[in-house]
Amino acid sequence: MIKVENLYKEFDGKTILNDISIEYKPGQCSLIIGASGSGKTVLLKNLVGLHIPTSGKIWYGDNEFTAMNDKQKKSIRKEMGMLFQGSALFDFATVEENIMFPMEFFTDWSKEQMLERANFCLKRVNLENANKKLPSELSGGMQKRVGIARAIALNPKYLFCDEPNSGLDPTTSIVIDRLIQEITQEYNITTIVNTHDMNSVMEIGDKIGFIHKGHKLWEGNKNEILKSDCKELNDFVFASNMAKQLKRFI
Repeated sequence: MIKVENLYKEFDGKTILNDISIEYKPGQCSLIIGASGSGKTVLLKNLVGLHIPTSGKIWYGDNEFTAMNDKQKKSIRKEMGMLFQGSALFDFATVEENIMFPMEFFTDWSKEQMLERANFCLKRVNLENANKKLPSELSGGMQKRVGIARAIALNPKYLFCDEPNSGLDPTTSIVIDRLIQEITQEYNITTIVNTHDMNSVMEIGDKIGFIHKGHKLWEGNKNEILKSDCKELNDFVFASNMAKQLKRFI
């Protein structure tokens, strides 16, 4: 479980996150939603330690992450998997080498052990026999699946996904959403997804936190979001759905 307590983050005297408190539980896909500039990406970066909060606490289980030094945080980072917005695969490396990268960094496994784990992860994302391909030889959806395979390479307790459906068509987006959901439930991972995609919200939103101008204005699940009386949330949902409808005519 990840617990956020009264989190504030400022840049140059400007408050970006304002008193955020929320919990994320294992086996759930927890989504952070909000318009561009709302603070959701800053929240995600605080959770993984790329930003240091101005004040407040972040807990990983019984461990206060915000009180740890860099060496102590490394033990928590070993338990994190990251799926980046643009997949962030190394263009010069094969699929196999991309997946083994975190193993080389965080483990002392032999080459045979790393290869065995890479093959397992590739099979789990339905990309068997893609080991020797370069990212340039893969479709956008396949690159995302390689990104997921790399994210689960170390069997993480925590999975962070930054706009996982960015640049994907609706059909492929559903495939990626369902794969993230399946892996979350299968391995009882605490999964946090940063997104503005309402299809993802309605598909896998076990828990949703809506961020508006740095404040958490609403919290609930995919069955409750359309019944909310939060005006800012309703405006966001309506605008998102209108944008999707307009794209059909462009």
